[in-house]
Amino acid sequence: MHADEDFWDDLLGHIGSGLLVPFVGPELVLVDDGPRRVPLERLLAERLAARYGLPMPEAGAGLDATVRAFLAARGRDQQERLYRVVNDLLADLQPVPGEALRQLAAISPIGLFVSTTFDSLLAQAVDAVRHGGEALTQRLAFAPNQSTEAQERNAQRPGPAPVVFQLFGQASSVPQYALHDEDTLEWLHALLSERAQLPDWIAGPLKAQPLLLLGCQLPDWIGRFLVRMASRERLSSSKKQIFIVGQGIARSPELSSFLSTWCSPTRVQIVDTDAAGFVAELHRRWQARRPAAAAAAGAATAATPAPGSIFISYVREDAEAARRVAQAIGAIGGDVWLDQRRLQPGDRWEAEILASIRRGIQLFVPLISRQTEARDEGYVFKEWAEAVERARGIPGRRFIVPVVIDEDYAGDPAGYAQVPEAFRALHFGSARGGVPDEALLATLKDEIRAMRRGA
Repeated sequence: MHADEDFWDDLLGHIGSGLLVPFVGPELVLVDDGPRRVPLERLLAERLAARYGLPMPEAGAGLDATVRAFLAARGRDQQERLYRVVNDLLADLQPVPGEALRQLAAISPIGLFVSTTFDSLLAQAVDAVRHGGEALTQRLAFAPNQSTEAQERNAQRPGPAPVVFQLFGQASSVPQYALHDEDTLEWLHALLSERAQLPDWIAGPLKAQPLLLLGCQLPDWIGRFLVRMASRERLSSSKKQIFIVGQGIARSPELSSFLSTWCSPTRVQIVDTDAAGFVAELHRRWQARRPAAAAAAGAATAATPAPGSIFISYVREDAEAARRVAQAIGAIGGDVWLDQRRLQPGDRWEAEILASIRRGIQLFVPLISRQTEARDEGYVFKEWAEAVERARGIPGRRFIVPVVIDEDYAGDPAGYAQVPEAFRALHFGSARGGVPDEALLATLKDEIRAMRRGA
């Protein structure tokens, strides 16, 4: 199928809700080699073939073909050496993230990336775009025979910084990453047999949240397994959405046929297209929908806090003022979570928001107005109560920044009886009609700097 407007609306809606988990594959990991731009995996295969006098890999072939040629020429007793050799080749190349990875990294609501390659370019791209080049992205990996220390590190739920989880391991001098198809089979067997398990904090989102498999070059046998692994139910019964994008799909028609037979076309959507071009269009559409967040994420050298780190709490009648506040915070480098699902009731998103207030966000900005004052009850008061409770466990730094948005606000918050008592001990900022004054902007800038230092 082609990417129609329903496809884009589904995908962008999941991104805006902070739910989409992208799987990033070799088609998107592009590097420059002189005048040409090639997948890093292809370049490594060429360098490996040149080093050992092997035939150059055919078009579309990856490392597996070159590894098989090496083993045929040198014997299987040389297999373990290849992990060190490929790791050395990677270090010698010193590749830098291409534009496609940087564009994907700039879509700031995405906080968890799953990589199917063993290089570090995706994590480098996130650091370059979101952290001004500082190595703040958390890079974790899975391997069937991980050390106890690595397993314990993976089991700890990450903090607010973005996470790149490498499903098939990280490049090293030892066999702790999948170099060829037989390795990949071993990784999948370990997951299937539960000999080694993914940590709960990643296994849960993979099964519950919508996925984007992007440029993964999935052979039929791998594709079926990953799609099934990402669902709590049989594929024919599953309700979750999975988007599969890339040119490698055309080389595996059996996978497309299998999915189209057993999965609803609105649940598993396949687009056979260039992965880098797709990301460019995705980035353009996201910018059009989220101008404030995109402006902050697109700054070439500015470091930004973790995605969704500044939460704006508002009632639906104040939605327009909330958007203006979000734009102002985005313009000074803040990464805002402005959840617009509150315009419709929803138990699922309400629970998600409360959970994030309890442990995910770093700054809570409640918008106070005559609209909040006129209410006797409402979901916004649940948010305020959760924020007050969270603040009790955060000594020594500011967590709540109350902001009055009424046009006629004269600087005295005493007239707002609906605010929690705990708010009254705090300094109230002013953003008349949603436009923060200079004092409030200065306060927010200080908090954004503090978040960067904390990261």
